[in-house]
Amino acid sequence: MFEEIAALTHEPDQMFQRAAQQLLESGELHKLFDLRLMECRHRLGLSHGQEESLDALAEPLRSELETAYTTACREVGQLYLERGQAQEAWNYLRAAGEKHMLRKWLGSVVLDEEHADELIALALYEAIDPERGFAWLLARQGTCNAITQLEGLAGQLPATDLKACATLMVRHVHDELLGNLQGHLKRLNRPVADIDSISTILHQHPDLVEAGAYHIDTSHLATTVRFARLLTDSALIQLAIDLAYYGSCLDKELQYPDQPPFEDLYPTHLKFFRAQLNEQVPEAVDYFGCQARQVATDVYGSAAIETYLILLARTDQAELALREYTEVVPQDYTLSPMAPSLLHLAQCCNGWDRYFEIC
Repeated sequence: MFEEIAALTHEPDQMFQRAAQQLLESGELHKLFDLRLMECRHRLGLSHGQEESLDALAEPLRSELETAYTTACREVGQLYLERGQAQEAWNYLRAAGEKHMLRKWLGSVVLDEEHADELIALALYEAIDPERGFAWLLARQGTCNAITQLEGLAGQLPATDLKACATLMVRHVHDELLGNLQGHLKRLNRPVADIDSISTILHQHPDLVEAGAYHIDTSHLATTVRFARLLTDSALIQLAIDLAYYGSCLDKELQYPDQPPFEDLYPTHLKFFRAQLNEQVPEAVDYFGCQARQVATDVYGSAAIETYLILLARTDQAELALREYTEVVPQDYTLSPMAPSLLHLAQCCNGWDRYFEIC
């Protein structure tokens, strides 16, 4: 069929249209894509044989062919979506820069057994809609696998997407732990009422965690508390406090040490979280400020410094953060994207004089 089209000299537009209709009806969408490019080359007077590199084409031919390529990718990608073939659609939409089309489509589908793995992979691992993909993963595969996957993706996802996934994980683990504690109380024939605070339950029933007892995988708990440092919403921080408080009540053998500034895992996280709710702020600032000065970056990296600057920014002390910046950040040292930038700190406190001094 393509050979016949290439040889056309009369009414090529109608012939391309009929060929496209035939390919649509037969579902040969890959060939439809090739046809669209051939149609463009014919219109531009380019050969249908060996194709030149785009770099070899002069303007405006190059731009017109690039536009035709993108348009064809978008068309074929949309057609695959209409057929429910998400992976095939993504192969074309990715090339067209149309991530939002697949993201919108994912928001309209109901996950089923047949397509679950494919859709989770697209949403989460291809970062089309990480929050949705992680929610699907949690629902299908549970806490253990979801946490493992999120740890592996932590360095790849944008901060906003990682924060959204951390939100889901904190809520999920909090619900799981709260349900397990309530179940324990019921087995002891104690009143449960409508208590939705883990901290309250432990204040009223401290014996629930005596003699090495625990109600959730302790490694899952520790990882979730670490991810909770990304959260800024006060209601979510309260959930994180619940989790960290539970961890601090466990037997010491179940409280695993972490890297500075969170070596004493749960108590130090409690300092960090509570300060963001305006509780014991000076104590937290003193502690994390000391850690920022004392922890060696050549051994432990910049986590202590970044935690201190983050805490200052979140407790409305951006001006202090600017003053402290050159005191705690080694010269020519680059912080991670998680740390507040100098520009952000200056904007928060109108500290432009200090900003230009540092820069």
